[in-house]
Amino acid sequence: MFRFFIFLFLTIVFIGQSKSVKAQYTEYEIKGVMVYTFAKYVTWPKNILNRSKVLVLGILGDDPFGQHIDRIIKNRKANGLYIEIKRGKTLKDLKGSHILYICNSEETGIKSIIEEYKSKYILTIGDGINDFCKLGGIFNIEYNDGKPVFYINLEAASKAGLIIDTRLLQLAEGFVISDAE
Repeated sequence: MFRFFIFLFLTIVFIGQSKSVKAQYTEYEIKGVMVYTFAKYVTWPKNILNRSKVLVLGILGDDPFGQHIDRIIKNRKANGLYIEIKRGKTLKDLKGSHILYICNSEETGIKSIIEEYKSKYILTIGDGINDFCKLGGIFNIEYNDGKPVFYINLEAASKAGLIIDTRLLQLAEGFVISDAE
C-alpha cells in the first residue's frame, strides 16, 4: 500500500499544477506518465492477458511522444507484464494492442477508429480529441488552463471488458456518457 501512495504522489507531481512542474516537463512527458498510470490501474480479463507475454501499447498516427514514452515505460510492468510499444499509421499496423493511444492527427477518422475497437478488450486513449469519450473512447487526456486532465467513459470501459481502479477514478476531471447508439 505504501508503494501505491509513493507512486500516486509521483504521478500527481507529474500532472500537478505548479509552474515548476509545467516548466520542467514537456506536455508529452506528462502524458506519457499518465498513459503508464492508466496501464497500471486498469484490469483486463485474465484470459486476455494470460495469452500475452507483454502488454502492447499501440500509438496510432503522428507520434507526439518521440522517445519520451519509451524512456518512461522502459523496463516497467503493468498487470504483471512488461510494456511493448508499437507505432503505426493504420489500425492494421497495431493489431494485437491492448492499449491504443490515438493521436490527435487521427481526429478526422475517430468515429470509425472507435467503432473498430470498442468492446474488444482494448483500452482506448485519446490525445485531446473532441468528443472522444462521447463517441465511445475510454480515456481522453486534455490540457485545460495549462494543466493536464483526463476524462473517463465508464460505460465504454465496461463494454470493453475493462475495470478501472477506483484510485484512478478519483483523479479524473470528469466522467462522460456515450452518445446514444
